[in-house]
Amino acid sequence: MRRLHNILGLALLICALPGCSPVAAVNTTARPATSAAKAPTHRVDGNLAVLAGKFKNANRAPINIIQFGDSHTAADLFSGEMRRLLQARYGDGGIGLIAATPVSGTRYEQVILKTAKRQWELVSARNQQSTQFPLGGYLSVPMAANPSVRIEAREPTAQRYRVQALYQARESSTLVLRDGRGRNQRMLAATGGQWRFGPQVGNLGLPLDLTLNSRPGTLLGGWYIQGQKNAGVIYSALGINGARLEVQDKWQAGWQDNLKTLRPDLVILAYGTNEAFDDTLDLALYQTQLRNTLKRLRQDLPRAVVLLVGPPDSIKQRKARSCAARQPQQLAQVIRIQRQAAKQANALFWDWQAYMGGQCSIAGWQASGLARGDLVHLTADGYKKSAAGLHDFLRTQLGLK
Repeated sequence: MRRLHNILGLALLICALPGCSPVAAVNTTARPATSAAKAPTHRVDGNLAVLAGKFKNANRAPINIIQFGDSHTAADLFSGEMRRLLQARYGDGGIGLIAATPVSGTRYEQVILKTAKRQWELVSARNQQSTQFPLGGYLSVPMAANPSVRIEAREPTAQRYRVQALYQARESSTLVLRDGRGRNQRMLAATGGQWRFGPQVGNLGLPLDLTLNSRPGTLLGGWYIQGQKNAGVIYSALGINGARLEVQDKWQAGWQDNLKTLRPDLVILAYGTNEAFDDTLDLALYQTQLRNTLKRLRQDLPRAVVLLVGPPDSIKQRKARSCAARQPQQLAQVIRIQRQAAKQANALFWDWQAYMGGQCSIAGWQASGLARGDLVHLTADGYKKSAAGLHDFLRTQLGLK
């Protein structure tokens, strides 16, 4: 009964926003390759040289990387190892954009989100039919007076951060931030029904407690956490379990403006597994969606490098006799479409399946402890190995030693 009450309250709160439709709460639920996949024969335009230069000067200015994806990204093991490798070499620029409140089935490599019960209702764009979600696809609705969130570091750190809220407010609200050194307060001005990043609060440490003194119609979409030094690599992992590329169509029109505000230097699209498992997938429509997405990214972020990460190898029909029959029906076609779309958009493409060893290679990875028993997802070691492959590929493309 309490769950039903929360859902009804959520719908009423969201419907109070201009142009909004109600949404309900969501239930979230071979042999290893020895070398990196070969580089594509085409080259991205001068953006590669620009990005290479930024890596070489990362001690003086930040490099912002944003990865969109499905469950392979939501676990932040694959992206987490990429973050670790890049930050170890080029400096820790911060944590990036994370959800505002805990998301069941999703984790962050560097931080843990905690909230008290019955303070928030989280809604995911995974399977909700609304076009009001923010960048990243998670929406947190206050369900109590002055709800709070605590952000803790997984490992002790003395690093200081600058923090901004991604929010939407019908009326002005107040955000209170407390760390071990004291208390800060900032006003979150009314946004006219749009998602916006709030004022930046600097010199904050973890753990950090954030309390929202909210008015009706205030929603949170996430926290953007940068290093105080304004240098090094910032790597945001925006993954949703079960997501496809089309999940971005549920984000509020203009979400690209929020993306541009973050000024990404590298945008990674890591979707494809869930498309591949859909036997009824309209391949022509998927191809059009992907091309349009890449075209829009090129228009909105003309100086950024765009990288498509193909889906990893997987097996759907375990008892089928041939390797081809064991594979998801659409997997080969999804990889083909991604490769072609990347070439046409002058973007990079990394073939994750090829790196693993080709078709049905995940069986070998599972036997070696690198893939899980579902023959879809990898273990922590498998994701780390894959990240090392992508890291090597990216460095090769950028000409970095």
